[in-house]
Amino acid sequence: MSTPETSQRVRHKPRLVVLIRHGESESNINKSVNEYIPNQLIPLTEKGYIQAHNAGVQLLKVLNLEDNKLVDKLADKYEIKDENVCKGLPLEGYKPLSKDKDCNIVFYTSPYRRTRETLRGVLDVIDDYNLEHSNVKSCPDGAYKPTGKQQYAVWPWGPETSGEYTNSETTHDLSEKVESKDYIKYRVKDEPRLREQDFGNFQEVSSMKDVLEKRKTYGHFFFRFPQGESAADVYDRVASFQETLFRHFEERQSKKIRDVIVLVTHGIYSRVFLMKWFRWTYEEFESFTNVPNGCVIVMELDEKTDRYFLRTKLPRWDCENGTSVE
Repeated sequence: MSTPETSQRVRHKPRLVVLIRHGESESNINKSVNEYIPNQLIPLTEKGYIQAHNAGVQLLKVLNLEDNKLVDKLADKYEIKDENVCKGLPLEGYKPLSKDKDCNIVFYTSPYRRTRETLRGVLDVIDDYNLEHSNVKSCPDGAYKPTGKQQYAVWPWGPETSGEYTNSETTHDLSEKVESKDYIKYRVKDEPRLREQDFGNFQEVSSMKDVLEKRKTYGHFFFRFPQGESAADVYDRVASFQETLFRHFEERQSKKIRDVIVLVTHGIYSRVFLMKWFRWTYEEFESFTNVPNGCVIVMELDEKTDRYFLRTKLPRWDCENGTSVE
């Protein structure tokens, strides 16, 4: 029997749950940087920033927005179709099942520098959309900044709101907003549980080669790096984070709306997140290869079944040849 309290609760699941792997980082092209730069401080390359902007376009393309022609215009500005720069993943069977407009996005980002910088690139594209569509301008001193002198993320509202950011009238100029047009509202939350798998502290290239060879024979899911984590350890914090999301889905109607949730994270975390969500076995997890830098993975809610479907086709291992296949 329902109580007055439970009868007021609604299950508001976001229409989309999207995962974005960070763009190319310095360690992706030169493993020796891991010997002297802490993993959490490794920045994007110039190519990584291009991939971040490209990811912003891919995100806009799957949203239900008022101005699709503007999205096409931004695609001409930011989208990169050269697979040597941006290798995306194909969408299968994605056609928005709901026509409701996506006006509110919640971004959760790993606190690593490369993920925050990737998020900044995605927000560049969204801010462009808001400016051209509804004349909402980002204030120079209020924009989300992935790095700062004293801390890596700068939150305009001061230390009392550290770890959260929103593009409201505090951070954006809404004085000349076109009244008849909505703009994309977004919030950013730092979430340490979205961090990269821990491979140990400073990593010597020669010794890491030996360790990675051992992982091939032991198995990618259960192998634990010396002074680091296994993918199974990552699974535990993925489970904790998903429980947090599910609680948010059950909040009262008075809480803030989440039309879309976007996780800006890392390759292994993305696959483990999907493994936990869709209840894959560890063998299924190990059948998938790492996803490309800057790729966008889309999960869509079917309200008729109250289930999410993975719309992005992930790359798998070719067991015979030991190579990746789409």
